Amino acid sequence: MRIGQTQAVTLVLISGIVIALAGAAYMWGKPMIEKRTTITQFTSAVRFMEDLDKKIVEVARSCVTPGACEESLTLPISGFISVDPTNNTITYEFVVTQPLITEGEIPINTGNIGEVAAYGETPGVIKMTGDRSGSVYKLKFTLHYRELYNEKQARGYKIKLEGSSTGTSRILITYSGSETQSNQGWYGGDLILSKMAVQTV
Repeated sequence: MRIGQTQAVTLVLISGIVIALAGAAYMWGKPMIEKRTTITQFTSAVRFMEDLDKKIVEVARSCVTPGACEESLTLPISGFISVDPTNNTITYEFVVTQPLITEGEIPINTGNIGEVAAYGETPGVIKMTGDRSGSVYKLKFTLHYRELYNEKQARGYKIKLEGSSTGTSRILITYSGSETQSNQGWYGGDLILSKMAVQTV
């Protein structure tokens, strides 16, 4: 009888210790797991923005017929993607569990972030900012297109985003033609626009 009681008490004590250890391990390991998840999300978002920029540039360079070329990408992380033609910018933002950056802006794909760059530089500048509201952290990525100036031709080239929308799952890019604006370049020469219709779903 006493042996049976001792075994039951031992089983209860061991179960309690195991549960306590598992709880302590979870509480200790949870921040590390969340940090790793946030880093994975950051990496996926950077790859997405770089792929988006690459597709837009490829369509702008290779397509000559409006409406004939289009590309689409699906968001890798649940969030919001929006187009602002006024600022010639695409913005992608989502919530993360751990902060990577809470103030300031970090350029991702180039150190030259000026509004005008020499022809041959990347036309799209990708930046990341972090934001904190209480216990909620957000990462925001922006892709902004600027003018590239060709000194030999004395004119500029620019990808121009068209369409204003916000979506949560997909972005569609369609070539909508080119336009030459006389004497509208940064240095007074002609500005050649490659127009891209952007739609978010």
